[in-house]
Amino acid sequence: MNKTLSFVKLDYMTIKTYLSWKTVLLFLVVFAFMGYGTGEVSALIGVAMMYSTIFACYPFAIGDKNGIDTLYATLPITKKTVVTGRYAFSLLLNGFMAAASFGVSAILMPAFGKTFHLKTTLLTVLLCFALFSILEAVQLPLYFKLGYARAKFLAYLPLAVFPAAVLGASSLLGKGRMLPIIESILTWSQNNIIFTAVFAVVIWASAMLLSGVLSFRFYQKREF
Repeated sequence: MNKTLSFVKLDYMTIKTYLSWKTVLLFLVVFAFMGYGTGEVSALIGVAMMYSTIFACYPFAIGDKNGIDTLYATLPITKKTVVTGRYAFSLLLNGFMAAASFGVSAILMPAFGKTFHLKTTLLTVLLCFALFSILEAVQLPLYFKLGYARAKFLAYLPLAVFPAAVLGASSLLGKGRMLPIIESILTWSQNNIIFTAVFAVVIWASAMLLSGVLSFRFYQKREF
């Protein structure tokens, strides 16, 4: 555990220069623009989590550029530590951005004359955290198998496809006969919230575990 936490700190130090006040200011400007333009808290939180997903790949990009993985091979750092540390870093970064987006939303929405709904916003944060961490669970095995330079196109593809798929599905469902079925499922989920929550956590944990196992196997086979 201590080695994993030390590696998380190492990843943070690696990208620390990119997390400057200019980056934070840009983040807040984009947040304010989205809040004023859409008035939708889901848009704010979605943008924040997208930033988190982009930042999560920075250690891979920097590692490829500077040959850091080769350095790891000469140090008492096992490949298991690299993989678990990288996943822990990504999840902690997601958690930080989720909490930050919740806090900023609580400030900006009333400032723009919009109603801030605590339960809805919290649910949106949790949903975005789960969805974007699963997107990262798709990306990370690619980075560990191919390296950043070779994997970046495939890894970034879900970020482009996912929003389009959600919008397309929403449009189709709104016009089709599936909408009543979806509404029934949502109503049932709300009435059985504990079962729904447990089921969602199991699915999320299974996806992360499968991703981690694949990443470890791929990284073990790479030579530096």
